Amino acid sequence: MQRSLSDRFADYQAGFNLLGRLTVLKAARQKTGKILPLMSGSHLFADALPDESAIYTSFELPPTGALDYLRSLTPVTRDVFDGLSKQYKADAITVTGLTDQRLLQKIRDELAEVVLQGGTKDEFRSAVDAMTDAAGVARLAGPTIDTVFSSNAQKAYSVGRYEQMTDGPVLEALPFWQYWTVGDNRVRPEHDDLDGFVARAIDRVWMKIYPPSGFGCRCSVVSITEAEALQIDKNASEDGMLRLPIRVMELVPQTGYTSLLAA
Repeated sequence: MQRSLSDRFADYQAGFNLLGRLTVLKAARQKTGKILPLMSGSHLFADALPDESAIYTSFELPPTGALDYLRSLTPVTRDVFDGLSKQYKADAITVTGLTDQRLLQKIRDELAEVVLQGGTKDEFRSAVDAMTDAAGVARLAGPTIDTVFSSNAQKAYSVGRYEQMTDGPVLEALPFWQYWTVGDNRVRPEHDDLDGFVARAIDRVWMKIYPPSGFGCRCSVVSITEAEALQIDKNASEDGMLRLPIRVMELVPQTGYTSLLAA
């Protein structure tokens, strides 16, 4: 049963990876009018691409059938999807302050079961509380558990976007990236300083600031054309590291957090 739960959890992450890829291609088509390839030289079949807001909300659990829906919108074969899924099966869940590998595995399996059953974040938190009580260790803080619940989907989504944005045809059509925040009062000040920041996709600056760059970070990067980039910032082609605000240089990425590109 544990193996099947782990497989299901890996599929869940693969689904968000695929969703990240699709959103990149959707934006690319809107900007260039081109249908660009999705993995392995294949192309999307349908004109309609998914509205990600209809599939998940703030990286909560997707509704029943969401992963099958995502696959149905693409030419991805079962073998290709399984290959995506496989890369997540070896991922280990890490929880700040918790080193017991057996307990970490139980938490991973519980997270997979919540995904399988369509449960809620509160149900996952209750289950983790019960497991830590049984193990005789201090309970984890609620925000820590919430981070475990949501960060796996966020990371998989970001990886999917990054892999698609650095794919040859997309990179050629959209050679610049722009940093976006979600624009609410929960955005960190140092991330707010980056909102709208533009640099070449191959600029070294992204090794430092590519999101998520901190626990609970909800920022993103979008691909744009050279004309768009230069309209936003006439210095967009210059070294991005030299254009970063001091607060960003000091606080991004968050201490103790390994950013996607540095991993």
